Amino acid sequence: MNVHLVLPDLFWPQPQGGGAYAGLDLPALEIVFGRGRRTARDAASLEHWLAERYGLSLEGELPVAPYALLGEDADPGTSGWLRVDPCHLRLGIDQLVLADAATFALDTAEADALVAALNAHFAADGIALRAPHPERWYATMEPLPAMETTPLAAARAQSVDPLLPRGRDARAWHARLNELQMVLHAHPVNEAREARGAPAVNSVWAWGAGRMGGAPPQRAFSGVRAADPFALGLARASGATTHPVPATAHAWLEAAPAEGVEAIVLDALRVPAAYGDEPAWRERLETIERHWLAPLHEALRAGQVGMLTVHAMGAGGALQVETTRQDLRYFWRRPKPLAAWQDAAALR
Repeated sequence: MNVHLVLPDLFWPQPQGGGAYAGLDLPALEIVFGRGRRTARDAASLEHWLAERYGLSLEGELPVAPYALLGEDADPGTSGWLRVDPCHLRLGIDQLVLADAATFALDTAEADALVAALNAHFAADGIALRAPHPERWYATMEPLPAMETTPLAAARAQSVDPLLPRGRDARAWHARLNELQMVLHAHPVNEAREARGAPAVNSVWAWGAGRMGGAPPQRAFSGVRAADPFALGLARASGATTHPVPATAHAWLEAAPAEGVEAIVLDALRVPAAYGDEPAWRERLETIERHWLAPLHEALRAGQVGMLTVHAMGAGGALQVETTRQDLRYFWRRPKPLAAWQDAAALR
């Protein structure tokens, strides 16, 4: 069995990493990076990396919404879909800053009530929303608006004005967005949230429009284990098996088939990196080291895994590191701190 470990935002987004790397205990990662065969690549988000692996066109809007809906165990059919994720727009200094629902608690009952109100308001326009997960909403409409959007991951903690949809139908979408915000503002769910000091769901972030159809994505892996719905949906559309992410690499090794190529997407670093939460990012990174990289390093040494490929990506660049059991014997390839590889990834 060969395994691909996908680690978005493994590199801290600030130049040179600031103090984020100081004192991190990452011996397995440093050995794998130091002794493996490294390929530096341009910076890429998880969504672009997935699209490229599955052979989707990288021109224009990535059709994240329909594949992600498939990954949510729903059938997108051939309809057009748009991600409309719930968010809180906070007034900063002369700007509105986005915080998505990964940063605040939003339960299923609240999400369902808000979506029901929006569906009632927009029913005459042929717009219907779904909330298969409280943090992830989807809207179907025909025709899909012709506009270019900014992925949610790139909008987190950013001023929203320069990132709003652009293109032929952008003005019409902005008008609908104003209507949507008025419905949300007056809803009892938000009144109750504000009364208890919780952030109101006062807008949505639109991105990832598209539809499924035509040839299925190329099969990139025999199996995928992920929480990210886009990763799961692409895998299912390609004919690969899909599973939730196990708690540890030990659990994965017990359940993994003897043959094939599996991808494991560990995306726990994305939110703290986007919002500049250095303590949470460091804690989650050291958890990945203990629960995944250290056991996989040992499995590689023992021959349980044929090859470990780590895909590390961040704002400054990306590294692909392929490591075999033989590579681990090259003791003259010296391990280096993670910060050294961030610098290497940023060089083009």
